[in-house]
Amino acid sequence: MRIIDTIVPISIDNLKEYFSDKEVTFNIDYTNSEIKGTKFLTYLSNLDVPCDVSLTSKEDAYELIKEYLKIHVIVNIPALELATINLLLQAKGLAELNDKEFLLENKDIITEWIKKLDSMTVYNMYTVNDESFKQFAEQFPQNDTDDTTGINFVSLLKWKEFYQYYNVLNKDNCQVYKKYFDEPMFKGQPLYAFWANENNPMFILTYGIAEGMVDPDKYIKAKKEDVEKLNVTPV
Repeated sequence: MRIIDTIVPISIDNLKEYFSDKEVTFNIDYTNSEIKGTKFLTYLSNLDVPCDVSLTSKEDAYELIKEYLKIHVIVNIPALELATINLLLQAKGLAELNDKEFLLENKDIITEWIKKLDSMTVYNMYTVNDESFKQFAEQFPQNDTDDTTGINFVSLLKWKEFYQYYNVLNKDNCQVYKKYFDEPMFKGQPLYAFWANENNPMFILTYGIAEGMVDPDKYIKAKKEDVEKLNVTPV
């Protein structure tokens, strides 16, 4: 892999290097970029080249994360994904609270992310091709929204570091997001394309059920017990 340090917009010469060598990835200096905020993220989403972002100040980090939490398009930026994971863990009391003011200022959008991510435990049941699992999932309220605000919650699912998030779960957040669960709303991909990965212990378990390696009745019973126990309201 060869890293090119650059700003946004990326120069034509640098883009040519990428198109001639797919091992190239871009390290983008946000502070000195010519476009910022939502336009910066939309540009990178549309360009869809491998990249990460250097955030040299907390002010810049907060500015960009705030827009990342709200943007309606998927953009793959590891630094923002890991920063958001840390914020969510803080909100759930699972990490040291270093960003209290930011969390309070952005409580509404953080809460929306938490509702969607908590509901992935329902989606985990929903994906199993077994009627008893479907019935269990459908006990939860149905949400028919097709709003893509905060769509990048799916970008966190590939990170092993993310899954400690489920050590605290508020069952009141859990819903069946019908359109998220059933329609290819994520850059033309279904939610399952993001959920099914080797770093996701819940997916690994349900895959074991589908392959007959785990007793589904015992799993549902354990899951119901877990949902009853893990009823902690996020900050």
